[in-house]
Amino acid sequence: MNQSTLTANGKAYKLDRYGFLDPPQQWDPSFAEAMAHQLGILGGLTEEHWKIIRYIREKFLYQGTIPFFVTACADNQLRLSRFRFLFPTGYHRGACKIAGINHAFMRNTNLWLTYENLSKPENEHRVNELGFLVQFTTWNRRFAQWVVRDWHLPDGLTERHWQVIEYLQNYYKKTGTIPTIYEVSTSLEIDLTEWHDLFPEGYRRGACRAAGLPFFP
Repeated sequence: MNQSTLTANGKAYKLDRYGFLDPPQQWDPSFAEAMAHQLGILGGLTEEHWKIIRYIREKFLYQGTIPFFVTACADNQLRLSRFRFLFPTGYHRGACKIAGINHAFMRNTNLWLTYENLSKPENEHRVNELGFLVQFTTWNRRFAQWVVRDWHLPDGLTERHWQVIEYLQNYYKKTGTIPTIYEVSTSLEIDLTEWHDLFPEGYRRGACRAAGLPFFP
């Protein structure tokens, strides 16, 4: 695997090919400040930044996990718009990267958080080990219903759910990429509370998976 480095205060930090700290044991506050600057946070890390960074690191070090983006915002009483202002490159590629969480850990954590509880959908749909549809063109509403079967939604999939799913699918068909949660939130005027109510499994594992969008590591 190709690696690069980030230098701060005379110390060289090894990065993986995705630009994440690897191994994560190298992390220190100097790395966080240097990575933040590289990611466009030019005024330095404020206490508001550090609150999120400490939260992520505590989850990583003491619980061996990374919380969902929506959960992280809720636990820290941050609105989506405020989080985007603080970390313009996003949650995983912004806050988690600055907090020194490496890409391999996040990918493996995502796998173990979902893999053991997955069962296969109907034979008409082929999914990967994380439950994401392998071929987008095979999606239908039955697949979305299978994804949400354990969410205990009081009214099932509502028109608001389908509005989000349709937006995601149209975006993917036009661009071949997956929109950020910020783009969807802005376009459909969805706030943090509504995201949690609609898709308790989160944006990627919930909304994008139900819409049949592929899994990108």
